[in-house]
Amino acid sequence: MRVDRPTMLRVLVVVIGILVGWCIYSYGMFHRLIPAASDFADAVNCGVLPGAPYHVEAIPASGQSDLLLCQVAPGRWTRTPYGNGPFFLALAIAFGSAMVALHRSTFLKWATTSAGGAATLFLLIFGIPMTLLGLQLNLVEGTLTADWALHVVLYCMPLGAVVGLVMWYTLIRRLRVRATSNNRWRGP
Repeated sequence: MRVDRPTMLRVLVVVIGILVGWCIYSYGMFHRLIPAASDFADAVNCGVLPGAPYHVEAIPASGQSDLLLCQVAPGRWTRTPYGNGPFFLALAIAFGSAMVALHRSTFLKWATTSAGGAATLFLLIFGIPMTLLGLQLNLVEGTLTADWALHVVLYCMPLGAVVGLVMWYTLIRRLRVRATSNNRWRGP
């Protein structure tokens, strides 16, 4: 692999984007930059003691949409301190920094010239974010278990590759043929 200034700048943008995204997510979710293991346990158990029964529902409240509440006892509901806002912002920052890194890269050229490359690209830009979204939503709802996390990964990752193959056969190949027939295309 050739190391030059543009490559190093792309790597730096990706690393900074991932770190900033993680910090925004962590601070928005746990109100600290580096969460402790107890913060994750608290989120998984819906803010109640581990082992205590609870039930999660999204109840529309006045002025708020989808307020997550946990039923910690019959007739007693508590508001969860966790939300999805920081997750979407963090995902957008990480996705944006990845797009900067892909611009005119050899990976992007490989992704637009083969079905395997397209499947890998969409695995990265569709499968991984969908996996993270599924895990986040289950974490916020208090329903995330190791078994369910495995299900989310096993459903979302192959789905990303399938989306890549569908995009290759329905869109990318046709656009490549059209671009090369114009004799103006110099590749990504």
